[in-house]
Amino acid sequence: MVTHTLHRLGDEDSLKKDYVVVAIYAHGINDNQPDSRVRLLRIAEILKAQRPVNMINELLWNFTPAIQAVYDDKNSFKTALRLLKKADLGISITVSGLLSEVREIAEELDLKPHTVNLSLGVFGKKELLPSEKILEITSMCGHHCVSPNLVKNLVEQVIKNKIIPEEAIMFGRFFG
Repeated sequence: MVTHTLHRLGDEDSLKKDYVVVAIYAHGINDNQPDSRVRLLRIAEILKAQRPVNMINELLWNFTPAIQAVYDDKNSFKTALRLLKKADLGISITVSGLLSEVREIAEELDLKPHTVNLSLGVFGKKELLPSEKILEITSMCGHHCVSPNLVKNLVEQVIKNKIIPEEAIMFGRFFG
C-alpha cells in the first residue's frame, strides 16, 4: 500500500483539488508476469489521457514499478478511475483525496474500497517544523523530499522578482 500522498497539508478548499492516483505492482504477485510492463504502461496512458496536472515523466515509464498522476479536477479523476475499472488490468490502484470526495466517487463508479488510510496529523515537537504555508508545499511530496529551505529561497526570489512563479515550480520539481 502506497501512503506517501496521505499526509498532504492544507485547508479543505485546497485539498478539494488534490486527487492522486498511484498504480503499482504487487511484489511477487504481478510484477514478474510477461505482460506486467504492458499493463502498467496501459494504465499510464489512461491516466495521461485525462490530463493530470502532474505525472511521472514518460521517460521513466519503462523503468519504474509505479505510475503516479495528480489531478486538480474531480471529473478528470473520476473518468480516470472509471476507465481503469473498465480496463481491469490487474494492477493495484490506490487513490488519495478528501475522504468524502473519494467515497462519493467510489460509490458512483461501484468501486468497493477494502482499506482506508487516515492521516491523523503530526505528533511531536511541532515547533521545530517549518511554517504551515511551507508545509503545504513540502507535503505535496509525501516523503518531504523537497527542502523547506529550498521553498523559502524560491519564494523570496519570486517576491524580489528575480524569478517568476513558473520558474520556481520548475526549479522545485527538478531539485526537489
